[in-house]
Amino acid sequence: MEPPRQPRDMQGLLRFAIEGTASEDRTAVTSMTEERRRWLEEALRGLSVDVVAEISKSLNILNPDRVESPEEDPGEMEEALEMITDFVDSMDTANDFHKIGGFFILVPCLNSPHDGVRWRCCQLIGTITQNNPYCQQQVLKEDLLPILLKMLENDDCEEARVKALFAISCLTRECPEAQDAFVNCDGFSSLLRALQSSVAKLKIKASFMLTCLCNEDPSFKDTLCNMGFVEQFVALLQRDHDSTHEHLLAALLALTQGHPPSIEECRRSEFLLREFLDNRIELIKDRDECLEEAEYCRTLLSVIFKGDIVEDR
Repeated sequence: MEPPRQPRDMQGLLRFAIEGTASEDRTAVTSMTEERRRWLEEALRGLSVDVVAEISKSLNILNPDRVESPEEDPGEMEEALEMITDFVDSMDTANDFHKIGGFFILVPCLNSPHDGVRWRCCQLIGTITQNNPYCQQQVLKEDLLPILLKMLENDDCEEARVKALFAISCLTRECPEAQDAFVNCDGFSSLLRALQSSVAKLKIKASFMLTCLCNEDPSFKDTLCNMGFVEQFVALLQRDHDSTHEHLLAALLALTQGHPPSIEECRRSEFLLREFLDNRIELIKDRDECLEEAEYCRTLLSVIFKGDIVEDR
């Protein structure tokens, strides 16, 4: 078993202390005394590390020639990427990672023959761009989006495809420039194919990204409706019930709310969508884990078939 990594800040140290004492006294955390907090602060001073120095060590390991060589053992490189990703979970450190020139590893790692290096690099990109406008802009300048979309479509490693979509979603969220680049790269077609894949995680992440995009910029709804996303959602929902359905329903709701063309598409008689939603509510009504899914079904019924329901009454 590997030894735990050193905490690098007060939050990390508190987490370390919490995990270490949880089995002994689960009330210790909430009743932490001022004396114990001072002790933790003193311990932190001894455990703190030079973040830039540690990141620089990891960057040295990720030499592009080494990263792109099939003969190299990827283990040390994977650890280096994980180490950097742990550090850049802080927005300030993520920005510093760019400012010290750390982005030079990204393209070689994305093109690495080693699956573990590729998907960990995608994880790193997602981590530094999530809710971080500065790094979103810098990643855009590196023109990484086309590489990530290509990975999503064609990578032989399933985990790399999933993590590539994670990175794309983080890059585009609340970033109009990244969303424009995504559209220009025909990114919606990539999302449509992700929904059509047999990989549940891809369907879930694609649904989540589509939900976010529809909520952030309703103008995307025309494009999605014209591309047949409504029909795709309905077809996927008609399959055996599984963990993807809650996310598919959320995306369909985001697409239809306030968008008459999508509502009209949902009302096509051959879809039998009203009957489906009624049946789904009945199927999951006693399952606590499906409460949110049931609410999506009820809201969709209200949005799409509101007039019909009033007439029935």
